[in-house]
Amino acid sequence: MYDNNYMYKFIEDVCNEIGPRESGTEQEILAGNRVESELKKFCDETHQESYTSSPHAFLGGIRYGALLVFIAGVIFWVSLLTDFSIITLNPIFNILFLILAIILMAVAISYFILEVMKYHEIFDFLFPKRESNNIIGTINPKNEIKNTVIFSAHHDSAFEFNTFYYLKRFGQIIINVGYLGAAIMFVAIILKLIFILLSIEQPILFLVFGVIFIFFIPIILVYIFFHSYKPVLGAFDNLSGVAILLGIAKFLSENKNNNEIFPKYTRVHLISFAGEEAGLRGAKRYVKTHYNELVSNQTTIVNMDSIAKRDFIVIHNKESGIGAKHDLIVFETLLEIAQNLNLNTKLLPLPFGATDGAIFSKKNIPAASIGGLNLKEELPPYYHTRNDTPAVIEKEALNQFAQVCVEYLKFIDNQS
Repeated sequence: MYDNNYMYKFIEDVCNEIGPRESGTEQEILAGNRVESELKKFCDETHQESYTSSPHAFLGGIRYGALLVFIAGVIFWVSLLTDFSIITLNPIFNILFLILAIILMAVAISYFILEVMKYHEIFDFLFPKRESNNIIGTINPKNEIKNTVIFSAHHDSAFEFNTFYYLKRFGQIIINVGYLGAAIMFVAIILKLIFILLSIEQPILFLVFGVIFIFFIPIILVYIFFHSYKPVLGAFDNLSGVAILLGIAKFLSENKNNNEIFPKYTRVHLISFAGEEAGLRGAKRYVKTHYNELVSNQTTIVNMDSIAKRDFIVIHNKESGIGAKHDLIVFETLLEIAQNLNLNTKLLPLPFGATDGAIFSKKNIPAASIGGLNLKEELPPYYHTRNDTPAVIEKEALNQFAQVCVEYLKFIDNQS
């Protein structure tokens, strides 16, 4: 049987002895060391792979982007007041100010789309670099290696999202409204500049846009205080996934002589990524370094993220925000396995955010992500908040996810 107590105790020990694990910090490194020390008990080989990134670039620019939008809105209003002769401004300065507002909006929107939504590292040069470590444990099959399965999770934890903790589901809605508001303001400023250059006067039209901006100001404030710089414990997200990796390793080690369980031809990598909460940095570095061997070794990936409740599993067929489509065979196989285990299973897209599994899928390496987070229908009170403690995790859920993974391993091995 899978050792629920062992897996749960690992979660408790890391939370109590190491605590929150911001990406690129000593606590993240200590957690990685703890993961490796546990994997060494069960794996044929373990090692760490260091990489450098700018973890604060992923979310650290949100407040600055919001400020740029606010400044652009103020400039728009200055131009608007000149239309009604409330203030006097030289026409050339009016044009130059609007051009400046367009530039500020373009920078802010580019950051939100490219860095925050699409996980590109475009603005990383503006933020300090830090070192992190991915942890890899390997279990070799009894016979020759014909393929490889990776089970993965991440050991860093997120900053607390003030919007989620204080505003709950409404905070999630505000995020989407914020993107819409920024797009409206960007269009309004561009139109106003064009109308000035063409000597077209439509002051009432732009007054309407100006009023929209005023109503948008509270949302800008929400963005400025979107997250704290205090990381959460991250028991659910995602020590739960890491604990399952260890549970799988322990189970396979204890069944090394069981021909029905231990793989005959499939090598198993158990990977705990760093930097997931900093924009999937650890997974991106791993795929870049190992891409050729991932392809040549016929590798498939099952990524686990955010597990809490028993008898409930979400299998993601795609991750819409980042534009990743998971492998049909992988997620359908996982779906069938989970259903055969009588688990309440949902096949759903991830509507926003992303998991480490998306990095593999975007490179056309067969992968899927599984977890217990249904963001399409609800926002759990412990998602990216201080409520993410070991108390929210049900031990039996760890057992069930480990069982799904081992059954998937057996399926792959039997195809060899």
